[in-house]
Amino acid sequence: MAVKRVLTVSQLNEYVRGIFRLDPLLQSVEVRGEISNFKFHQSGTLFFTLKDETAAISCVMYAQDAENLQVMPFEGMRAVVGGTVGLYPRAGQYQLTARTLDAAGTGVLYERLQALRRRLEREGLFEGEKKQPLPRFVRTVGVVSSPTGAVIHDILHVSLRRDPGIRVLLCPVRVQGAGAQEEVSRAIALLDGMKDVDVILVARGGGSMEDLWTFNEEKVVRAVAACKTPIVSAVGHETDVTLCDLAADLRAPTPSAAAECAVPMRQAWLEHIAALEKTLAESAREKIRACRAERALSVARLEASRPDRRIEENRQRLMQTTQQLRSGVRGMLTRKAERLRQKRREMELLSPYHVLARGYAIVQRGGCVATSAAALRVGEEITVRFADGYVGARVTAQPVSDMGEDNGGKEERLHV
Repeated sequence: MAVKRVLTVSQLNEYVRGIFRLDPLLQSVEVRGEISNFKFHQSGTLFFTLKDETAAISCVMYAQDAENLQVMPFEGMRAVVGGTVGLYPRAGQYQLTARTLDAAGTGVLYERLQALRRRLEREGLFEGEKKQPLPRFVRTVGVVSSPTGAVIHDILHVSLRRDPGIRVLLCPVRVQGAGAQEEVSRAIALLDGMKDVDVILVARGGGSMEDLWTFNEEKVVRAVAACKTPIVSAVGHETDVTLCDLAADLRAPTPSAAAECAVPMRQAWLEHIAALEKTLAESAREKIRACRAERALSVARLEASRPDRRIEENRQRLMQTTQQLRSGVRGMLTRKAERLRQKRREMELLSPYHVLARGYAIVQRGGCVATSAAALRVGEEITVRFADGYVGARVTAQPVSDMGEDNGGKEERLHV
């Protein structure tokens, strides 16, 4: 009976790798296929998958061979890859170590992608003028992604680290496979219709072109382009570019970077607000100081020309002027009265009625003073005015002249 030998995993992998090395065909082989899941490592090493309609093989091309390439490989490129087939012991997976790579056209999927891209570009879905800036203040982040896996955990970790009070609203969807494009499109429209969602993240992890194809579907791209809420696309790794990335307002290389871009740093904003409050308070204090100084100046000017003082001064001047006016009027009236009395005395002295008190009388005829006896006629009615009144009379005789010595001794007498 044969004794069974138990091998370790490492021993088994080394044994199989030795078998690969013994086969001359596998040491120098050329394989035709389509490049998928292409990745460029920072060391210069290229990792990709070469596939056809029914099978695929992992490939690696180290930096020293990649430097000699005439054309850099890309996702969807058809190529003829030459190299060695061997086993990678650590993973227990066989792979093609590429030495050469020659282009052989583009794949069907890649051609379809480019045709759709050109058509949507002509419609203007990728124009930079249509892209919205991300909001400065964010309270709620909407996330369209798978509820499982590292993507949502990375977004939550980064978002809560930057702002512990942030609200993350996940709309769970399938990110690949049948029905994925309908779920993603509906989720974007649903979050876009919520007023409290400030920004939307569309995210998934890396993968091949086929894995990411949901985010190249026209329905999803149009949903992203039509979104009124600012939207960030973080699909695949940094080297993966989908049409969803081109239609979004911002493309992030990874889901974590998308959270970094969308969620402002709370502490930085708090410090900024504190600085603004300090500046505002200082400005307010400076304004108050300026207003107080202006008020003091105004009070001093008002004190120098107080309306009540001016009113009092004007009142005093009015009273003084009134007194002067009254005194002047009284003096003028006194002088006028004295002058009137003087004129009255003068008139009395000159008045013909003044002598009536001494026994004289005035003879009037027809309302006029008769100045001559010769002017009177017998029978004519006359009025004789005495100092104390009037008396009526009639002329009964012809006037007789009585002029004394001046009349040569002849006299004229009037008989009444």
